[in-house]
Amino acid sequence: MYNYLIFITVIFGFSLGEGSLTYRNIDYGDYLAITYGNKQGEIDWDNSGNNLAFVWSNNNVKKVFRLNLNRLSITSAGNGFYSADYLNEVISNKKVYIPVFSSEDTSFSDPKWNKKGSKILSIGKFETKNEIFIANKTSTIITGTKIKDVEAAHWKNDTTFYVVYRNNPNQLFETTLMGGHKKLIIETQFPIIGISKQNKTILLTSKGGVSEFSIKAQSLIWFRIPIKGKTVWRLGRLNFVGLNKNGNAQILDLNNASTHPFCFGDNNGTPAISGDRKFVAFYSDSFKGIIVKRIDKKFLVE
Repeated sequence: MYNYLIFITVIFGFSLGEGSLTYRNIDYGDYLAITYGNKQGEIDWDNSGNNLAFVWSNNNVKKVFRLNLNRLSITSAGNGFYSADYLNEVISNKKVYIPVFSSEDTSFSDPKWNKKGSKILSIGKFETKNEIFIANKTSTIITGTKIKDVEAAHWKNDTTFYVVYRNNPNQLFETTLMGGHKKLIIETQFPIIGISKQNKTILLTSKGGVSEFSIKAQSLIWFRIPIKGKTVWRLGRLNFVGLNKNGNAQILDLNNASTHPFCFGDNNGTPAISGDRKFVAFYSDSFKGIIVKRIDKKFLVE
């Protein structure tokens, strides 16, 4: 409780009541804090923008929770700062965080929503082995897929995954849920460490850049970008969202060879953008929690 009070006092001061607001009400340049704690990481939005899945670490075991953003009312503290009401009211996060993947002997990472926003996949690691697990949004039942030893994964549809295996880090496969049948889709120049998916495009992150794979055209384009982290996102023409080499979440504008940080400070978590590309969420080491910001629409122009 003491930590919550320090956070609210130093960062947000006294709240100014403005009725019921949600993250969609914030303007460009505003900061919205939706969690507090220094052990949070990877994030993924569902396509509707109503739910956010994120990783939270406890006693060196990673778990995946989700937040219902429609039910997360916020309040302005003035000067462009907003915070979720439960933080101001010093309510335990156990009443707000909805558990999805949790185990005493397995750490979960890389949560990904399916297209409908009804299911989430996560890579569960136990000892030196790992496996893709799935769970329904409204259930705490975790199901193993028997798809193991993976480096990265995402949904193609509810019965097939895009998978990068540890022993073939330069290759992207389609792997079926039933039977685990594999089909090679594309091979990249550099090892793949993460996957993000936007409409008809798959972004395959490597150290030092990203390969953009067009599902429709079956074509691959390499962009050399000085990035850090497992996922990169595309905005408009040659504008990407990711971490720079110092771990600062920002827009990397290849059109003008410039960068536009979302927040001061380094050592941020890998950012994720909403399905409509209007918002970005990431863990901020400076704020000690996940923050949401609106993306300047000029970066969305194709």
